Amino acid sequence: MADLTVEKLALTVGVPVERLLTQMEEAGLAKRAAKDAVSEEERKSLLVHLQKAHGGSGEEADGPKKITLRRKTTSTLKVAGSGGKRTVNVEVRKKRTYVKQSEEELQAKLEAEQEQLQEQQAVAEREAADQIEQERAAAEKAAAEKAAAEKAAAEK
Repeated sequence: MADLTVEKLALTVGVPVERLLTQMEEAGLAKRAAKDAVSEEERKSLLVHLQKAHGGSGEEADGPKKITLRRKTTSTLKVAGSGGKRTVNVEVRKKRTYVKQSEEELQAKLEAEQEQLQEQQAVAEREAADQIEQERAAAEKAAAEKAAAEKAAAEK
């Protein structure tokens, strides 16, 4: 794409040339006159600078952090009344807000879930070991009782 001049860019954007030159200087671009050429990279760096200056995060490829969806549905009800059938319009409005999680929050949540899973596995292993120990103790007790019963039967 052909390079634009500062003057043409200001006209395209809709700001005065002096203001655009000031913004370009704040962004670290060395443009001194309205006739200077502006490349695509310089325009992108100016855009990033302006987004950061106005509270954005610079190259905001991820989109907004919070999205609010508003949905409105309209339906018609037929109601039988004393004066005959009437038609009533019913409008339902729903509003739902979704907040995007940051990478750190997502990573922390994933680690917490992994720790919880490991704890559950450890508890299950301990319970299985306890159950095996109880079964072994019950088998030994049954064998001892059987031996005692045989010994008592042999003495009679």
